[in-house]
Amino acid sequence: MLWPDWVLIWSIIQNISLVGIIGYLVTRISVFHRTLSYSHFRTYDKLILGLIFGVFSAFGNWIGIPVLGSMANQRIVGPIVGGLLGGPLVGVIAGIIGGLTRYFMGGFTVWPSVISNVIVGYISGMVYNHYGSQRINIKIAFITAVVCEGILKLMILTMSKPFQTAWQLEQVIGIATTISNSMAVAFFVYIVHDIIHEQHKAQALSVQQAISMIQKTSDFLQQGLNEESATKVAKRIYQETKAGAVAITDTEKVLAFVGSGEEQHLPGMPIFTAETKCAIKNKQAVIDAPLMVSNELVGTLKLYKKKNQIIEPHEAELIQGIANFLSLQLAQQKLDKQQLLLLQTEYSMLKAQISPHFFFNTLTTIQALIMSKPEKAAALIKDLAIFFRKTLKLGSEIVSLREELDSVNTYLRIEKARFQNQMHVSINIPEKLLNHPLPVFTLQPLVENAIRHGISIKKGGGTVQIVAYYKEEQLFVKIIDDGVGISNYQLQDNNPKFPPSSTGSGIGLCNVHRRIQKIYGSEFGLQFISIVGQGTEVTLNLPWTEEESGAIEKVKSTHCG
Repeated sequence: MLWPDWVLIWSIIQNISLVGIIGYLVTRISVFHRTLSYSHFRTYDKLILGLIFGVFSAFGNWIGIPVLGSMANQRIVGPIVGGLLGGPLVGVIAGIIGGLTRYFMGGFTVWPSVISNVIVGYISGMVYNHYGSQRINIKIAFITAVVCEGILKLMILTMSKPFQTAWQLEQVIGIATTISNSMAVAFFVYIVHDIIHEQHKAQALSVQQAISMIQKTSDFLQQGLNEESATKVAKRIYQETKAGAVAITDTEKVLAFVGSGEEQHLPGMPIFTAETKCAIKNKQAVIDAPLMVSNELVGTLKLYKKKNQIIEPHEAELIQGIANFLSLQLAQQKLDKQQLLLLQTEYSMLKAQISPHFFFNTLTTIQALIMSKPEKAAALIKDLAIFFRKTLKLGSEIVSLREELDSVNTYLRIEKARFQNQMHVSINIPEKLLNHPLPVFTLQPLVENAIRHGISIKKGGGTVQIVAYYKEEQLFVKIIDDGVGISNYQLQDNNPKFPPSSTGSGIGLCNVHRRIQKIYGSEFGLQFISIVGQGTEVTLNLPWTEEESGAIEKVKSTHCG
């Protein structure tokens, strides 16, 4: 029996230390940071990670130590870590790259080494699929590496000829390489998790920064986008972000420029000025976020990083979030002007949806989650942006029931974050009804009414049900809650089935009712049934459209005519 060669073991430990240093440096590469910032990897991201860990696996070959006609190396670390962090595709790509470099080095263990390198990458990827990236800890990483090393050594013993030489090889290096490579995998996973934790902290601070800027700029654009309002906003963003410079433009000229180079950027100058050209020439990082109103570009928000600084993903999201909010303010200001000129029902309805009460309650919830649950806070910010973006989209007035439910689900995710276990939602709508057309933002005010005036003020919360069915050439959608209900004296005398505006969201509900009647006729609309202490049932009825594939266009023509 051969005893371990302690000189060899010391050499392996030195190599592992080198692998650890290289691994740490790899995790500091900006492309590695950006790729890990995505919660769901795209194919492009997986290819990048596969290449990175493949090179890492090849490096493990190159620093290998010749032993008995084979090599003691750290090749296997790359595909294992790649699989654990990115899934089977990343692990297999890394395994192939590391396996190819091992093939050209030769030796009597070449084929089991090449094949096992791909297999362990796939197995590690399956561990990723089973646990998910957030649940793979150091212990799981270490055990996975030990199992993968066992597979490698089993394949070497069964496939290598002569067997006696393979057995002698594993007696010498088996234990040392298993322990050292497994520790290297665990250490690498620890480093990556530490990086992800840092990113989450940065995202949390970014969300908090966004909320602060939103609150401090909420009144600046009430008079529209002009030099005075743009300067106020740019100064506030510059102070909060400590950027190199901040600029706001309309579609033709600079409205405001604060920071480095502001003496060359006076209001009224063309957008593509010397500073922008200089930034491009010097590869200075610029975040350029559009300001959109009614799907039209009205301006841009530009943030210039200081020289030699890169743009982190959370910074780009921060500026885009601020731009979305500024777009919201501009759209609201545009709506206010249009309402003074045109008393169009759809504009009134859209304005009614942008409830300050709902908006600031959501901001309060986000602030409460920032430090304790930063990922949830970031997701809530995105849901809020999606909700307002859909609310302010003044495109087609007719959408499918499926699209309407998407908006409702976004709204419900935001409300569930506030009420948590006090609010339950049940949706029962047959698939065949989802293509049926209806006016945009018809269901959301009904769901909001059920939550705000039914569930939220009931002790212990309650349940909201959304049910749809077809009957007698009509589509019926019911919003049912088991909240506090509406008392008889709150119902209008001239229509006992319809609640008054005094209930708080009645303006929005009346708006929905009138729009439906305007489009389809007086026999359609909303009906209310409510019992105090038991709940409320709102029924929306619309005419049934047989040709669902052309239903939206058919209703558009009816409305426009």
